[in-house]
Amino acid sequence: MWRSGNFVWTAIEEVDVEGLESPPVLDVRDPASFERLHRTGAVNIPLEELGRRMHELPARDTPLVIFDGQEARAMSAAERLHRAGRNIAKVAFGDAWLHEGPTRTGPSTSQLWSPHGIVCEAIEHAKPLWGHVAGRRALDIACGTGRDAIYLATQGLHVDAWDILPDALERCDDLALRNGVLVQTACRDVEAQGQIIAPDVFDIIVCVNFLHRPLMPQIAAGVQPGGLVAYETFVEPQRERFGKPAREAHVLKPGELSTWFVGWEILTHREGPAGPRRIVAGLIARKP
Repeated sequence: MWRSGNFVWTAIEEVDVEGLESPPVLDVRDPASFERLHRTGAVNIPLEELGRRMHELPARDTPLVIFDGQEARAMSAAERLHRAGRNIAKVAFGDAWLHEGPTRTGPSTSQLWSPHGIVCEAIEHAKPLWGHVAGRRALDIACGTGRDAIYLATQGLHVDAWDILPDALERCDDLALRNGVLVQTACRDVEAQGQIIAPDVFDIIVCVNFLHRPLMPQIAAGVQPGGLVAYETFVEPQRERFGKPAREAHVLKPGELSTWFVGWEILTHREGPAGPRRIVAGLIARKP
């Protein structure tokens, strides 16, 4: 690494951000220090919590500025993120850097994480179709750590979020709490539980990066008339090119996704590359 003024740049991952918007700032100090003063727009995830809050970070290819008051802590956070495959724009420490830009007091008011684009797009379709989304009922299948579910809740929907992994659901509940919303989480093995989705219950069902074909008719039946499905997952040649997902049953065939929603109004349908090592099919459809 090399040092310039109060900046420390890491030789392990120096990312060229020229011409890009200012990289987001991850402040890894303790919350009390952060609330006393921090760079405007910075997000606080203390170094001690970083390992269990990785799901609150942006996409892996988004360069981050890492800040702490102490050099050793800032470098420790940067090295941990680098090992996790994250891009580091710069590492900064000390009061001088803190005062070089606009600052504010108080807790974090920004976030680094974001929901999947197809879920946001579905809500934008829903607003003019329904007149409002607040109070509607949503289901997020294979929700993981809950970014899509939490986003839906912030839009005013009542959200059920299912996943097979209890630790993922714990992080989902924690993220909901941090964002001031409530999500109804449930540990469900949707591949083993047979009939699990009741018909005509949900205004919108979302599912991203998961496929279990026997569940597809239940998803279609579970949406109320006039409701939406937002679905996006891997499509061939994903496995051929990248070797993942491991099981062929977890990857769509080209053109397959829309066949599960015959007779629905297709609002969005696309197939192809959608990021590094990611080939997907995505669909937003409205039930008659």
